[in-house]
Amino acid sequence: MTLPELLIDLGRAGATLRDAYPGLGFAPHAELTLERAAAIAAHKTNLLILLAAGYVASDPPDDAEYILGERLGVADRLGMPTHPGSAAWLVAIGESMGG
Repeated sequence: MTLPELLIDLGRAGATLRDAYPGLGFAPHAELTLERAAAIAAHKTNLLILLAAGYVASDPPDDAEYILGERLGVADRLGMPTHPGSAAWLVAIGESMGG
């Protein structure tokens, strides 16, 4: 599973991630299947970087930045959390990356 696919899968399943010393925290709103656990382990470093540093779609702006802003805007208008690690944030970034 690629990183964008993992982000979308976790977000759609309602999972949330957080930077938790000494590693990565996973809120169990979604079933942690063996496939998800393996993908999280494979992408752990990149997930921690995204959570700590955030995500910038591109410079200059392109479709990725539009997709990110549009997805987060819709989620915000629906009253969904959009902070780093939230389900809506995971989907928005995964789709922005081309997942």
